[in-house]
Amino acid sequence: MSPSTREDVILQLDRVDTALEAPEADKAAILREAVEWLADHPPKKAADALYYRDRLDVIRERHGAA
Repeated sequence: MSPSTREDVILQLDRVDTALEAPEADKAAILREAVEWLADHPPKKAADALYYRDRLDVIRERHGAA
C-alpha cells in the first residue's frame, strides 16, 4: 500500500477512539483492525510509526481494552 499521511492516520485513530466509545463495541476486534490498518498503511516518515502506535496504546488504555 502507499504510505499514509499524518492526517490519514490521525483520522483513522480518531475513528477507532470513537468506535470504542460505543457500549456494544467489540473492543478486541476494533483494536485488531486498527493494528492491521496501521501495518497496511505505513507512514511516509518511518519515525511517525512509533508515535502512532503509542497513540493507539493510549486509546486502548483509556477504554480499558488492555
